[in-house]
Parts: sequence; C-alpha cells; structure tokens
Amino acid sequence: MSITELNYVSPFDSQKLKAYVFDVEKPKALVVVLHGMADHQRRFRPLALRLNESGFRVLTIDQRGHGESLYDGHLKGHFADEDGWLHNLEDIHNIIQQVNGKDQYPMILFGHSMGSIVARSYLRHYGNDLHALYLSGSPDESPIAAIGSVIAKAVVSFKGKRHPSPLLTKLSFGPFNADIENPKTPFDWVSVDEENIIAYNEDPLCGFDCTAKMFVDLLSGIQEVYRTKDWTIHNPQLPIKLESGRLDPCHKPKGIERAAKTLNDLGYQKVEYAYVEGCRHEIYNDISREELMDSLVEWCESTL
Repeated sequence: MSITELNYVSPFDSQKLKAYVFDVEKPKALVVVLHGMADHQRRFRPLALRLNESGFRVLTIDQRGHGESLYDGHLKGHFADEDGWLHNLEDIHNIIQQVNGKDQYPMILFGHSMGSIVARSYLRHYGNDLHALYLSGSPDESPIAAIGSVIAKAVVSFKGKRHPSPLLTKLSFGPFNADIENPKTPFDWVSVDEENIIAYNEDPLCGFDCTAKMFVDLLSGIQEVYRTKDWTIHNPQLPIKLESGRLDPCHKPKGIERAAKTLNDLGYQKVEYAYVEGCRHEIYNDISREELMDSLVEWCESTL
C-alpha cells in the first residue's frame, strides 16, 4: 500500500486543489470519496484505509474551499465567484481522469452530505464513467430551499460573494439540534459519538461559515439533482445505495426515500436505501462505523 499526494491546478481560475491516492497492487476498483460541507478529506482517511486493505484503490479529494484546497489558499467555504458548482464538479472529474484515465478501473463514487449532492450531479453529467454510486447522509430538498436561495442571493448582493455568512449558517443548520436533549455544542447533530463531536468542534477546517456565494451554489446544486428532466440515463442498472443515520436531521422532511424515488423516477432500477439505527449525520464517524465500513466493502465487492 502507498499514499500519493496529488496537486491539481484548475484550468478555470488556477485554484489549487489537493487530493490523495491510496494505492494497492492490482486494485479491484477505484473508490472516489467526496466529503461534506465545512468538512475535509482527511476525516475519511480511516474509511480510505479500510477500503485499501480490501484491495481497492481510493482517491480522496479536498473540494474547492475545503481542507487543503482553500480558495486562493486562505478562504474557507468558497467554490468560486462565478460558476462555482460547475467548476468544482469539473475539477473533480479532471482529477479522477488524471488518476484513473490510463488504467480505467471500475469507478465507485462515494459522496457524503454535500458530497452526495455533488456525486448526484456527477451522475447527471458523467454517469457513463460510473460503475456504482454510494450516498451517505444525503440531504433532502427542503420546501424552503427556494426561499433560502433568494436569501443567499440577497446576502451576496449586500455583503459580497466572498462574505462568510453566519446568518446563512444559522438558517441552514441552526434547527439541526432541535431534537437533541441538552446539546453541548452547536454540532451535536453531527454524531452520537462524543469523541467525534469534540474532534469536529476543535478542527479549524470543520464547521466554519461558508460564503454567501457557496450557499447559492449548493442550493442550486440541490435543486438540480432533484429535478427529473434533462437527464441522460447511461446505465439503468447502475447500482446505487443511500444510507443515513436514523437520527440525522439532514434528511428531513421526507427522508432519503425522496432521493431514492427521484433516482427511480429518472430510470435507475437498482436503487436501495437504508437507515442506520442510533446514528446521526456522520455515520462513518459514528458509533456504528466499524460495521458500516465492513458493510460498504461487501457492497462495493458485490457490484463488481
């Protein structure tokens, strides 16, 4: 096993992105891991190593404005001043092609939270590249998403595109602790595991306020993947699995059933979903993580 650091420069605006390749001899497939919002790829390293041990090459990417890919080297939570969602998506595609273009191993895309929305956008634009798709902690399309988009655009107008917005953070995530009795931190909704909650709160690359423009980008991305028009279905038999913690507030109000139904309605015939009992948002950093990693390995192998 070897770990290789990959430095990528975007052709769109020269932004620098960091990725890591966890390699093995004769890999079964390539698993690409996309982290969530105000999150970063290093928090998925235990998962990458577990997949690696089972014979999978793994690619983890710090998306624009996250981890070691901060915008202009310092700004957290910002994709771009213009076309941020598309630039982030195409950068991810370019990095995957750089890693897998020559070998062409079967590619399994793993997306968590915001990363699951990016992964579904990838399915729409580059679905022919995918061998399987796994979505963790996928958010539902809230009825107030359209209103949120209007508010985010207003903040952009008054405060600027690069303004880190506590207001939009509060509107988006403030209610997530509502069902937790006596929460100790603003991020108790992330996990049941107290050590993970502490680690998340103490990590300067987690839980920060994203820019107003990034909220605009994300909300437009969510609206895109819940639309059932303008999709080309490359492989109706593509294996797709969604898993979320039963206690995860992100999938309210309709649960991951709506995401699964949207994919079914598009024409994907092998969509399955499951709830992980007793867990909140970050199921791969929560109390059932060991069992989940074993289960994910088995599922990935079953798709080959």
